[in-house]
Amino acid sequence: MTYQIYALKYGERDTKESQFFFREASQKPLTLHFFIWVILGGAHPIVVDTGCTAADAQAKELRAFVSPADMLAKVGVKAAEVPVTLVSHLHWDHWGGYSLFPGSTFWMQREELEFWTGIAGQHENYRSFAIPESLAQVVRLNYSGRVKLVTGETEVMPGIRMHWVGGHTAGLQVVSVPTAKGTVVLTSDASHFYRNIERRDPVQIITNLPQMLAGFEKIDALAGAKERVVVGHDPEVATRFDQVEPGIIKIA
Repeated sequence: MTYQIYALKYGERDTKESQFFFREASQKPLTLHFFIWVILGGAHPIVVDTGCTAADAQAKELRAFVSPADMLAKVGVKAAEVPVTLVSHLHWDHWGGYSLFPGSTFWMQREELEFWTGIAGQHENYRSFAIPESLAQVVRLNYSGRVKLVTGETEVMPGIRMHWVGGHTAGLQVVSVPTAKGTVVLTSDASHFYRNIERRDPVQIITNLPQMLAGFEKIDALAGAKERVVVGHDPEVATRFDQVEPGIIKIA
């Protein structure tokens, strides 16, 4: 079975290279694009990551924000009816939009849940990357049967697999999808920019540097070609793939 994939941009934010890349001194401006991804062609749509809410976007100073639910509607998907959402990790911009998916079961790595509801809260280094109210909802959703915890590699639908890589966060996972182009890997924040994976140049936000570097190797092995790697925040996604209209990029 082969699937179709869209990257859907819901906002953007400016930073500097020195605030992002590992041991980088350059003050050159750097723009991050914020995406969710949707996989079509199976029995039902699968969404990868939830994005965030308008309130989160305002608090975190995102510009050009569009609700992830509205972006999904542009490709014919109703967020409220999506039954499965894969959560790469629990940073605010990948988990904060959980309320947009009231019919979803959220698949995440057990290690990710344990990390953010446990030791991460003990350290200021991690607190700015998560919103406590959103993390509290993970616990509530878990108790209501809407969180599916996995460990390592798991098949979600025929051919669609999640793979633990860690590195950026303790339980970060990537998603591999068979398409007409071959296996596409959605890295989310295992590689924010193409510079990360193609130059083996990590970001500064790291829980485990060796894991992040090993994650680059795993992504390359899963995809088999750099043309099938979709990174998490790079504006180049829109030029490397087919932008059918602003913010809607057909990957395969």
